[in-house]
Amino acid sequence: MGTVEGSFDIPPYVTDATKRLLGLLGIRRLFEPQYLALSRGVERGVNLVVASPTGSGKTLISLIAIANRLLSVGGKAYYLVPLKSVAQEKYSDFRVLESMGLRVKISVGDFREGHPDAEVIIATYEKLDSLLRSQPSIVREASVVVVDEIHNVSEPKRGPALESIITRLLHAGETQIIGLSATVPNVDEIAGWIGGEAVVSSWRPVPLREYVFKGYKLYSKTGSVREVKREVGLFDLDLAIETLQDGGQVLVFTSSRRRAVSMARRASKRLGKYLASAKASEWAAKARSSEGAPRLVAEELAAMMQSGVAYHHAGLPPSLRRIVEDAYRQGALSIVYSTPTLAAGVNLPARRVIIDSYYRFERGVREPIRIAEYKQMAGRAGRPGLDDYGEAVLIAEPGDSPQDLVSSYLLGLPEPVESRLGGLRGLRHFILGAVSARMARSKRGIARLAAKTLYHKQRGVHRELLEKAISDLARWGLIEVEGDRVSPTPLGRELAIVYLDPETIPILKSYAKSIRQDNEFDLLFLIALMPDMIRFPASRREESRLMDEILSASPTLLSSIEWLSDEDMSAVKTAAVLKLWIEEASEDLIYGEWGVHSGDLLAAVDTAEWIASAIARISPHIGLSGDFQMSLETLASRIRYGVKTELLQLVRIPGVGRVRARILFDNGFRSLEDLSAATPQQLMRLHLIGPSVARQILEYLGRIDEALSLAHKESIERRGLLAFLDSDTVAGEEAD
Repeated sequence: MGTVEGSFDIPPYVTDATKRLLGLLGIRRLFEPQYLALSRGVERGVNLVVASPTGSGKTLISLIAIANRLLSVGGKAYYLVPLKSVAQEKYSDFRVLESMGLRVKISVGDFREGHPDAEVIIATYEKLDSLLRSQPSIVREASVVVVDEIHNVSEPKRGPALESIITRLLHAGETQIIGLSATVPNVDEIAGWIGGEAVVSSWRPVPLREYVFKGYKLYSKTGSVREVKREVGLFDLDLAIETLQDGGQVLVFTSSRRRAVSMARRASKRLGKYLASAKASEWAAKARSSEGAPRLVAEELAAMMQSGVAYHHAGLPPSLRRIVEDAYRQGALSIVYSTPTLAAGVNLPARRVIIDSYYRFERGVREPIRIAEYKQMAGRAGRPGLDDYGEAVLIAEPGDSPQDLVSSYLLGLPEPVESRLGGLRGLRHFILGAVSARMARSKRGIARLAAKTLYHKQRGVHRELLEKAISDLARWGLIEVEGDRVSPTPLGRELAIVYLDPETIPILKSYAKSIRQDNEFDLLFLIALMPDMIRFPASRREESRLMDEILSASPTLLSSIEWLSDEDMSAVKTAAVLKLWIEEASEDLIYGEWGVHSGDLLAAVDTAEWIASAIARISPHIGLSGDFQMSLETLASRIRYGVKTELLQLVRIPGVGRVRARILFDNGFRSLEDLSAATPQQLMRLHLIGPSVARQILEYLGRIDEALSLAHKESIERRGLLAFLDSDTVAGEEAD
């Protein structure tokens, strides 16, 4: 985290744990939110909601809470993040705790991963929710839970899971809860919900200047107006040039992936000769050779990066997203075009942030974004330690008044954080989790637990809604109700552990009768229909092709399904894409066939594997055959690795992967038995099987001596090469 400088002296009353932590981080002074958190009792176990801008030091507050709580009362600490991509970034920050004897691990996998053996665990909201269901004792072990981006309680999809976690922690009453956010206008209400204190600060490490851009003029909050020089006649490039000429970096947030790519492509062509650098070329080479990335995507992105420009969106594979992020942090990239997901996740500050559009299409309707979303994007402006100020520029639409935009967005307050638990879907999930974890054993107990939710605090939970949710769960065979008493069935307990939506059960029972259990397309279609599945939208132009896909892959499916809705067609497309994946089609081919980006494909693969494994686990409880269970288990493995059944043995070897497994198979190494007789030299003669991969194969087969010998030889060769390069350099210097 580096040395942090601020304007507040470290209070003399801080604990020894805090002193040690600050010493390890080289911190001699505090930012305002950090000072306020100490004064409110963060070291003493007081619950806090901290509302302060991006970069104002909230991570240190969480480290202080964790260090003090664990070193004084023991137990475990959980740092909850909304996205897997954020977990790795936070892990780097939290490694300092290992110097204090506290192990740190990331836990973002599926339900089978188990509970990590560490004192400090960085996890997604859903991961901890799943752990609380399968291991209720975690509530008692959790000494402190830090919720990053606590305003996500307002988010329709993941808000209910986050609210469920906090409610169960409040019910147990043993855990210190720290909520962090840059945008919580009703911070006192949220602090009141968790029974804690509010820490509110508008202080930023880098002052923020906000503008509305229209007609090559910048309109400020104070009413001042200034001209922007017209260089190339394209607003994003002219706004970028103004900043780049002063040594700044630029982030451009735009409404769609396609627009982000096309704008980055245009910027690369127009400004590339000015922004290209040796450092940019180095990072471009890394992008070009990135593993797990489609060749066409990697090539195009690398060409842009060579020009000092890139784009970033969730459709990129994780390897390329990380390369773009690291290249930007190293100053190799001058402009990055991104969808708003970047603002809600990874921390990449810029001198100037340009918000290209404040409209979004939601369910086919064009609507203005929320003020909170604008504030999230604008908050990325200003690089601590590099900039004296940051600038956020909102681009006005042709028919909109800049003064109105100043009033609504620049001067407006973010929308209050509101509960999303009120719908039946969220309540069913919440109730099943509570009943399965034995936190509620009666209808009255459910009502008491529901009374601790934010939803109840804000609106009151209607008894009729609770009764309907309980009735649905009982009708689907997930809970048993006898008078006031409520208990989970074996099916309900299993479903809660695997973390599937309760509505999975009626859908599964309905469609399982209609499909052929020996047809992998039918099984993939069933997985794609599940409520938790990520589905790829199907366009009207694709419908006839999708009908052909069904007729080809599963003729009986059409006759067993009365009507295919838009949602069903999306499920068919998703099944078609997954079928290509398990038949070992490349990501380039899948993108060419169906227009599915690599990042979206990998997210769907991850989700589909989880759903297939989970359905296999619950299938005996709903009367499905053992053959059905085995088919799903095999399919889950094929989805995970993206291979045909014949490669499953080989692809499980560390370092092999789907491409190398196919190379091994096609060269006669079709099983572990075949590999056990192979020499290292035979393996290394194969394409893409170098010494490192050969060593991993030998280790997996238990041929430890041969693996060590190969590693030793590889080490000697590497040292020899380095010595040769060093001597060559010295000789060159002497010649000069």
